[in-house]
Amino acid sequence: MILNKNNIKVTLLAIIIAVTFSACKKFKGDVTVPSYIHIESISVEPQDHSAPSHEEGFYTSKIDACQVIALFEGEQAETTLGAFQLPCTIPVLHYGKAKYIRILPVVKQNGSTSTRIYYPFFQRITLNDITLAPDSTVDLGNLKTNYYTREDMTVVCEDYFEPTTFSSHFDSTVVWVNDDPENACTGTGYGLVTIPDTANTIEFAINDKIDLKASYLYLEMDYITDLELYINMLGHIVTSTGTSTVKSVICLHPNNKWNKIYINLGRTWSQFNYNTPIQIYFQVANPKKVGGHVKLDNVKILAA
Repeated sequence: MILNKNNIKVTLLAIIIAVTFSACKKFKGDVTVPSYIHIESISVEPQDHSAPSHEEGFYTSKIDACQVIALFEGEQAETTLGAFQLPCTIPVLHYGKAKYIRILPVVKQNGSTSTRIYYPFFQRITLNDITLAPDSTVDLGNLKTNYYTREDMTVVCEDYFEPTTFSSHFDSTVVWVNDDPENACTGTGYGLVTIPDTANTIEFAINDKIDLKASYLYLEMDYITDLELYINMLGHIVTSTGTSTVKSVICLHPNNKWNKIYINLGRTWSQFNYNTPIQIYFQVANPKKVGGHVKLDNVKILAA
C-alpha cells in the first residue's frame, strides 16, 4: 500500500516538534562553503492512474512550504535539511552526489502558519542522483505532486458547482451561481449564501453524513466570507440518552478574496470518540446585522 500511515504519523510529528523554518543542518567534515538547492513552487497535478477525482476543481492547492530530506552518497542514514517556506534557496554543507532528495509538500493546517504540516494526502516527491557543488545552485524549479490514488484514500464528498458535474451536496441555503467565471475561484460556478441584515445567524450543512473509519479526515475548500464563518461537527457521544452533540471545529474570519484552507476534522472527531455518523455544518454570525455573503468553491472531504 502506497500510503504508509505509520510513516506519515512520524513525519507529521517530526515537522511539528523537531523541524522549524530554518537553515540547514551542519554536516561532518570541513565543508564551509555551501552548495544550494532552489525550489520555486509545488503544485498538484491530476494523475493518469486511479485518480481520486477527474474534476478540475479537485486539484486546486496552496502548498506554501516543503520539508526536504536527503540521502547523500557514503551516508547510511537520511538527513533532514529542514522545512522551508516557498520559494526557497536551501544552503547545504555537503558536496557531491545525493542518492536522492525527497520533498514533502507542506500546507497550513487550519490556515495557521504555526501548524504547517506535511499534508497526508499528497505524495512525496523523490529526485534521484542530484549532484551538489560548492557555491553552486541546483534549481529544481516548479515541482509537481499528486494526491494518493483512490485505493489509498476516500473522497467522502466533493462539490465544485460546475454545470457538467453539478449535484449539490449542500442544503438549499447554498445557491448555485452557475455562470459567473469572473467571480468563481475556478471554472464558472460557486456556491453562494446570502445573509440578510435582519438575521442574527444563518446555518447550512453538507448533506452527506460521514460514516467510515479513518486515521485522517480533512475538509478542503476555497472560500470568501464577509462575516465570521463557523464550521461545526454534529455527532453522537455514547450516553444513556444518545442525544446528538455539536462541537466547533474552526472559525474563519472575514476575507475579501478566494482563500484555500485545509481543515483537520480529526481533532474534533476525537471528541466524539470517533463515533459515526458525523455531519459538517456551517454557521454565519451576524451580531451587528450588517448582512453579507459567503462564497464556496472546490469543497471536498477526504479520508485515509
